[in-house]
Amino acid sequence: MSATPHPAISQTRHLSHAWGNHVLFEGLSIAIPAGVTLVQGDEQTGKTTLLRILAGELAPSGGWVETQGQRADKQPETYAPMVFRTDPLHTALDQTSPSAWFNTLPDCYPLLNPGMLGALVKDFGLSPHMDKPLYMLSAGSRRKVWISAALASGAALTLIDQPFAALDGPSMRLLREVLQDFSEQAGRACVIADYEAPEGVPLASTIHL
Repeated sequence: MSATPHPAISQTRHLSHAWGNHVLFEGLSIAIPAGVTLVQGDEQTGKTTLLRILAGELAPSGGWVETQGQRADKQPETYAPMVFRTDPLHTALDQTSPSAWFNTLPDCYPLLNPGMLGALVKDFGLSPHMDKPLYMLSAGSRRKVWISAALASGAALTLIDQPFAALDGPSMRLLREVLQDFSEQAGRACVIADYEAPEGVPLASTIHL
């Protein structure tokens, strides 16, 4: 991982995980600073798995994760509102509209920024789709819904898996601009998992898997 002078928003200590006999990582100790961090690796190297562990959704084989002083394994109820992980493939919300889902977010994320959320909905062209169930949306539109919620959530740790997948050209440019702005924020970390670094986005840190 590249060195950084910024204070850590989140960190892992001696993190290990394996699927069967396939070891993804072992003894992984990282510090995630404010700004944008890239988790970079090829297929089956553990990018999504690491994001799920950072989100507290998956217990590692060994080690632990902490965000702003809260351990994912020891304080799950206080840990959850600090972290937002996008999951466009999640099916539990298929019958729910973006509008209805967004209305539930302040209960989970008290620092949600409604103004930012509204601006992202408009700029991503989501306004015509806000009252449609998610299953009716294209893969790109579903991803834009999740990304909008994540970036506006106010969560200290925002986790986005392959943020540019299925996005059209204008949406990719918009997302790069938003991530550029995010890179200058203090107190929030955005971790993106992808095969390569996003063009024009300053990275606070890179984790190579």
